[in-house]
Amino acid sequence: MKNIFILIFLFISLFSCSQNKTNVAEQPEKISSVYQTEKSEIRDLGNEWFEVTGSVIIENITPDEARELAIEKAQKKAIEYYSGVEVTGKVLSILVESNTKILQESFMRLTDQTCRGIIIEKEIINEWIQTDGNILNKIVVLKVKVGKQKGEKDPYFNLTANLNREHFQEYEKMELSVISTKDCYLSVFAICSNDSVYFIFPNQYRKNNYVEANEVFNLPDANDKKMGLSYPMKLLSGKEEDTEIIKVIATKDAISFHSFQTLSAFGTYQSALTDLLKQLMKIPRDDIEEVDLQYFISK
Repeated sequence: MKNIFILIFLFISLFSCSQNKTNVAEQPEKISSVYQTEKSEIRDLGNEWFEVTGSVIIENITPDEARELAIEKAQKKAIEYYSGVEVTGKVLSILVESNTKILQESFMRLTDQTCRGIIIEKEIINEWIQTDGNILNKIVVLKVKVGKQKGEKDPYFNLTANLNREHFQEYEKMELSVISTKDCYLSVFAICSNDSVYFIFPNQYRKNNYVEANEVFNLPDANDKKMGLSYPMKLLSGKEEDTEIIKVIATKDAISFHSFQTLSAFGTYQSALTDLLKQLMKIPRDDIEEVDLQYFISK
């Protein structure tokens, strides 16, 4: 019987991420001490919404880079305030683009977030450049909504995952291996740099996602390869290089990710990143483990 050749493209989208950018014009430069902004206040707006200010001195970086660092700093403060813990990991930040490229340091950083809290929604209220002599400081005021999972991590529930490489040429094939310390149900997502998320496992060709403890899970596995099933990497339209994330989620109970209802043209279900994060917030912390694998694609 002839093999069925199936190519599932993980990251195809014609949508621009311009919706993540703000058109807020910079205010006229203000003459006041930049050091006063280090005491940025957080205002609790209720219902897990906060107004928070971030500031970064523009030194050896571009104004756009300072803007993104100020946004990240503000989000970090909001998470710390809400969660009551120091955020040593990373915050959800909006990517910065320069024509066809993405600045790696500004990409959405999600690893180990759910136990600390995440920014579910955000809006830039105001931004300006403040001056003090020759010192320039970028100020950004955000309105953010913070989410946090309930409960504590199960110390005996751990997940290890690896990709076959960190750097891919476009159309090179991704392979994933995962091991869990407990029986679980695995779900695998591809997080695109325009905030789209593709649900790539389980799928219509391989529906059983139950994995026993210490069993090596491979995607694709030997049967997948025999069918011709593969996962080639594809750049977004207009990109010359990009950075993306494969997100592996293990849960003790079977979970239906209800936000994934839209079937893409390539056979994978698509949703928005914020919708996925909102659903993850509802899963008790001791019932879930996650691993985020960042990788790079280029022409």
